[in-house]
Amino acid sequence: MAFTEAQLIAEADPAGTARTVVFDNFIPVGTTLTDVYAVGVVAPYAGRSRWVQLSQTRTPAQAWSDVQAALA
Repeated sequence: MAFTEAQLIAEADPAGTARTVVFDNFIPVGTTLTDVYAVGVVAPYAGRSRWVQLSQTRTPAQAWSDVQAALA
């Protein structure tokens, strides 16, 4: 099941504060991958940014875990 940008944002920031991690880019690559550019805003991700390639077979929660691991 493919996740959407809105689902990933909701998983990363359920309170809707736009303060944990900001996704500057959300780029589908074909039908199976999505590249996101994640920028950390608050600890423990503050000052960190990365391109992360996510599989569209992941759930939004799993994709968020992948982003967290990349920013760690």
